[in-house]
Amino acid sequence: MVPEEANKRYLRPASLKRVKELTTDTQGPVRILCIVVEATEGAALVQDIMDEPGKQGSIKVDVEGTLAVAEKYMLLGNVKMTTGTDGKELRLAVSSSHNIDSLDIKAYKDALALEERINQAFVG
Repeated sequence: MVPEEANKRYLRPASLKRVKELTTDTQGPVRILCIVVEATEGAALVQDIMDEPGKQGSIKVDVEGTLAVAEKYMLLGNVKMTTGTDGKELRLAVSSSHNIDSLDIKAYKDALALEERINQAFVG
């Protein structure tokens, strides 16, 4: 049986973040939309697809299995700090990955912008 405190941490939704927004202070699960730049079994280097071209952030991720290079994914996980050959680096420990290669990113961004406008209209 899982203690109630441990179970509560899984009840929070993963917030949508840009890679550039991730820090060691990032709390809870996060969700990023990315394209795979490099991949090996259990790890990958991904680049954010929500940022403007030429301004995308990238991050190394630890993932179960292998992600396909040049395909888009929604990754859910927790930010962690690891010590590698280049010193300390920020990584995303992925708990769930979903291929979103068929997602129209422009339409998705438009929907997020509309949601923001609606929220502002109702909240004030």
